[in-house]
Amino acid sequence: MFSSQEKLRFSSMTVDSEDVYKKTGWGRWQYLILFVCSLLFFGVGIGIGYGIGRNQSEQTIPQAGVTAPETATDPPRSSNPVETILSHINKENIKQNLRKYTSRPRMSGTPGGDELVQILHDTWKSYGIDEVKVTPYDVLMSYPNKTNPNRVQLLTLSNELVFQSALFEPALDDLSNNSEIIPPFNAFAAAGISEGELVYVNYGRIKDFLYLINNKSMDLKGKTMIARYGKIFRGDKVKNAQRFNASGIIMYTDPFDFNRGNSTYPDSWWMPPSGLQRGTVGPDGDQLTPLYPATDYAYRKEQSDTENFRIPAQPISYGDALPLLREMAGEEVPPDWRGALPISYRLGPGFRNSSLKIRVEVNNFEERRIVENVIGYIKGQTEPDRYILLGNHHDAWVFGAIDPLSGTAVLTELIRVFGEMLKSGTRPDRTIVFCAWGAEEHGLIGSTEWVEEYMKVLYERAVAYLNVDYAVDYSYVLTAGTSPLLQDSLYEATKLVPNPESNSPDKTVYDAWKTRDGSNDVEPSVYYSLGSGSDMATFYQRAGVPSVDMWFTYDSDKWDILSYPVYHSAYETIYLYEKFIDPDFSYTKSMAGLWGILAWNIANDKVLKYDVRRYASAINTFITSLKKDFGVKWSKENVNIAALESAAQNLTTEANRFHLKLQQKLHHKNKISVLESRMINDRLIQFERAFIDCEGLPGRPMYKHVMFAPSMYDSYSDNSFPGIVDTMNEIEHRNATEKWGILKQQVYVATFTIQSAANTLTEIGL
Repeated sequence: MFSSQEKLRFSSMTVDSEDVYKKTGWGRWQYLILFVCSLLFFGVGIGIGYGIGRNQSEQTIPQAGVTAPETATDPPRSSNPVETILSHINKENIKQNLRKYTSRPRMSGTPGGDELVQILHDTWKSYGIDEVKVTPYDVLMSYPNKTNPNRVQLLTLSNELVFQSALFEPALDDLSNNSEIIPPFNAFAAAGISEGELVYVNYGRIKDFLYLINNKSMDLKGKTMIARYGKIFRGDKVKNAQRFNASGIIMYTDPFDFNRGNSTYPDSWWMPPSGLQRGTVGPDGDQLTPLYPATDYAYRKEQSDTENFRIPAQPISYGDALPLLREMAGEEVPPDWRGALPISYRLGPGFRNSSLKIRVEVNNFEERRIVENVIGYIKGQTEPDRYILLGNHHDAWVFGAIDPLSGTAVLTELIRVFGEMLKSGTRPDRTIVFCAWGAEEHGLIGSTEWVEEYMKVLYERAVAYLNVDYAVDYSYVLTAGTSPLLQDSLYEATKLVPNPESNSPDKTVYDAWKTRDGSNDVEPSVYYSLGSGSDMATFYQRAGVPSVDMWFTYDSDKWDILSYPVYHSAYETIYLYEKFIDPDFSYTKSMAGLWGILAWNIANDKVLKYDVRRYASAINTFITSLKKDFGVKWSKENVNIAALESAAQNLTTEANRFHLKLQQKLHHKNKISVLESRMINDRLIQFERAFIDCEGLPGRPMYKHVMFAPSMYDSYSDNSFPGIVDTMNEIEHRNATEKWGILKQQVYVATFTIQSAANTLTEIGL
């Protein structure tokens, strides 16, 4: 049908043609004869061309039963893209990628880091995807002073040296003997000196500090704390030490958490006595341009105005912690505070020999440097303005064979396979974006700045972000955190990937996951609280993009440890990976298949498999938990829990109604139109965004997800209803009774947000 304007246009064309007849003197019959003759000549020409072309093509058709030979450069051909992805992932390619990437230290802002950016850019570009570019950001970074390394010393009161921690991790093999390895440090720990009495504070959690203060009446002002790594983010240990007026903190890798074996690296995967964990203690993103991208035209705060720590912090090995802890005075620690060193753990303060003191010297420096992301694109053929993003970071504290470069090696191989599919004419419906982030280890800097720069576009167009920080840290079972919306897509993909253990009765990754995850549930367990331990954080908690974070890992029932043992040490080498982590790269290949298939399916599903009922169910579970933990106190303070429950029930009702209508449409004899599927998908995508509050959380405006955000006391883990839970923790643990008003406001914000999410599922929504 034509609009009225189009009808007018055609009418005017008819009038013009009548004018031509009159001006030329020709009639309609003369024009008709000329037109017919032209058609005859044109038809003869086509017939001749077809005959010639057909004879030429017949000469190259192979005889029956004979297959035409393919050259070595022919791209893969398959009518099933999933089969193509699985059959063309080459684990030898992944292995060679990993060997190349781990050949030298790869910290962002260093020559090794810059070299890897160039390698990735050139390699990805050679694979024939549509576009590859580097996105640079000018950000504040933190580095150790190699000419004056940090140190922890045991001194006499007259400053005679009794013991000093190692300035560098000693080489235990040829790979760890490299002059580019940075000395031990915690990025963004303050330069300075902490000197005096030493106090043992277990894992450095809030409850550990409160135990010392409330149960042992200990004054921590001016004391140097020593805490073992584990349980919470290292930066929160430093934050807690500063909160309780300590003058500095030492963090060490206790063998209870990092060496459960009879041997250590290089004879096993367990941390040796000389190994230690580097890592940032700073916040996420560039500290000079908070909430906005660190572009060349950005306004920057003064470096002195950043919210960095005021106290020094330094990591040491358990070999170096031993002579310090062995000499400590005070009561013996509670049983659950004991580590695995062959000593009696004591609280302190100070040492049994009162003539000894501790001294922590940190000489870190901060300066602006350029960090770079590598971004590759395959443009979607029907919805190029809808994006599925795959992300991994390329920077490492040292060699990074597990974290992150096992993931980077997989990502590069996936790009090769997708590039070959592209050459053979197989293009996704939606755009796929491949992301290698810089400076993740320093605080998710590359991904945060990129999301901040493209926030408006991502907020409207991003469908999913799929994160693989690293592919495998042990060959046993899949672990995954996900938005409730992506849970079904994740399950579907795992059912399509063969179990890397081919002799197992569990035929797929899904089957093995369900068998080994220890939950005994109907389906494998996932966690919804993604935390801020990797690059999905800014996508999920600020842009509201449904996200997944996944890797293969060890049996946590067997080893209750925070991470793989040699995490962030100089001993995280290619030798470690090939000898102890995934010797035949079968699990690494499976991660490539899972990542690729998950991305491909989401990029091509006509209607996204986002089940909003899972979100509603999760919210009801979280509210039940809130009532169990705080219900009695809330009743006394007249907190409006009834409205929160009502909003959750409304969401459940609308989620069920929306799902039922969608299923009826999907199974109706009349197919869903392109416009209708677009409308449905947009509502599903925007459903996650409904939980984003532009005002952010109390005191933490950069975290905007009302349902999930990093805990105020542990950035590695999330809270459900973070504004509520963190405020209640302040009230309960710090006796901050003045915050009941903030608590009631946060309950109201959650109630309003849940009701708003329910409204997005209705046809009109107003």
